[in-house]
Amino acid sequence: MNAELLRSLIHAQLDGEITPEQHAQLEILLRDDWQARRLYLELADQHARLLHQPVVNTGRLHEASAPRVVARWHRWIAPLSAAAAVIVLTAVLWPRMSATVVADKEATATGVAMLSQTLDAEFEQTPMIRGDAIVPGKVKLSKGLAQIDFFSGATALIEGRCEIEIVSAWEARCLSGRVRVHVPPAAKGFILHAPDMKLEDLGTEFALNVQDQTSAVHVFEGEVIAHTAQPPASLKQGMTLGSTAQEFLPVSELQSLVKQREAQRFAEWQQWSMEMRKDPRLIAYYTFKHWEDDRWERLVNNFTEPRRPSRAGGIVGARWTRGRWPEKEALEFKRPGDRVRLNLDGSYQALTLACWVKVDSVDKKYSGLLLTDGYDNGEPHWQIYEDGSLMFSVMYRPKGDASGKGWNQMYYSKPVFSADSLGRWHHIAVTYDSETGEVIQYFDGQEVSREISPLHKPGRPITFGPCEIGNWGLPTERHPFPIRNLNGAIDEFAIFDTVLSAAELRDIYQHGAPQ
Repeated sequence: MNAELLRSLIHAQLDGEITPEQHAQLEILLRDDWQARRLYLELADQHARLLHQPVVNTGRLHEASAPRVVARWHRWIAPLSAAAAVIVLTAVLWPRMSATVVADKEATATGVAMLSQTLDAEFEQTPMIRGDAIVPGKVKLSKGLAQIDFFSGATALIEGRCEIEIVSAWEARCLSGRVRVHVPPAAKGFILHAPDMKLEDLGTEFALNVQDQTSAVHVFEGEVIAHTAQPPASLKQGMTLGSTAQEFLPVSELQSLVKQREAQRFAEWQQWSMEMRKDPRLIAYYTFKHWEDDRWERLVNNFTEPRRPSRAGGIVGARWTRGRWPEKEALEFKRPGDRVRLNLDGSYQALTLACWVKVDSVDKKYSGLLLTDGYDNGEPHWQIYEDGSLMFSVMYRPKGDASGKGWNQMYYSKPVFSADSLGRWHHIAVTYDSETGEVIQYFDGQEVSREISPLHKPGRPITFGPCEIGNWGLPTERHPFPIRNLNGAIDEFAIFDTVLSAAELRDIYQHGAPQ
């Protein structure tokens, strides 16, 4: 611990003159060293006491108080100043402490339906992707097909230009366009409103077409009660009400169309990946597939060209699973021992890490993405923090300091993994420039953080050595080790020796997106 540096930062904080960069540096020192926290409390206590003493030669002398009042006040200075010190220390550390407090609360959600399938779908206003929860409100589809599963069990397939309003898990309103609804027995009584009618489904399937405030309904199977200006009408299989009914795509056929499109997307990605692997800036490129002559299924091949077999990985515990497409594989990490062992040689001045990840749960303080075995100078760690944010760090300890405490440059994004984003594929990336010290983090092709550590010094190289994907470190004999295995799956992991631009990372995301 650099005592002089720590004291200067503490005094700057207590005097209200600390800069954002200094505040970040102080937060690191306090979080990593209990002696630093003790010194902070001592100085804060002194500071609180001095606030009640005459300030000499500054023109800020306090008014003298009656002796009896002063005597009574001094009895409480010690406990009050100590309490103030604790409060100030808590305020300094609050940005990261608050995440732990929030994590203790039970998660809640307000969705009443979810977007379960899409095909060439484009939405107006708020973009949506498959798996998104839908809260009550309007959904506007510009083109394509979208399947909405209501939490009641009902399913609505909307086509082309269509606008519907989600009212609840049991009710929706078609404002314009074409909707086909399937209602299983458990969702009997689901209601779909239209401009001139209300449809109560008593089971199975019907379609609604709303054009120019005029509605037409056709029942494919089961029974629907139509409420209009006339007495309620019972519509059964094959019956139509209105004059603008059209052909509708059966709900059962959407899945086959989605499979066709997935196969097309996978073929397009394969072609793109063949060119991607030729990028000379690649240190390693793991697509989680096998060479035709592979004899060992526990190998994670490095697909850079020219080939560098020495940078291939060895699977420990992790299991092969379905990747972003049915025809593609990925690796699943669930148990504390699951990992992919690597040994990456070389020294670099810049870095980009990028991968597809499906997080099933953020259930640890840190969930490993790529970490070196130790934490020697120049070695990067890439993880998911307990609040769902992306965390990148790199160590540069000064000579003679074996502990390394307080010298790791740490960078956090805003939280990106939440209850709504779990269980589906997302693209994440981070870039680091050792000259400028700037770290930029990305989620699904969009920048989510950009910062420079106050500890940065330009030009220090980046190294890897023994490292692993999805976990951290070999267990040391008879010593405990932190459990940091990812709870989820990883697909297509790329490591570059340069800072990729935002446009390049967006291109990687768009070519690799499963839909």
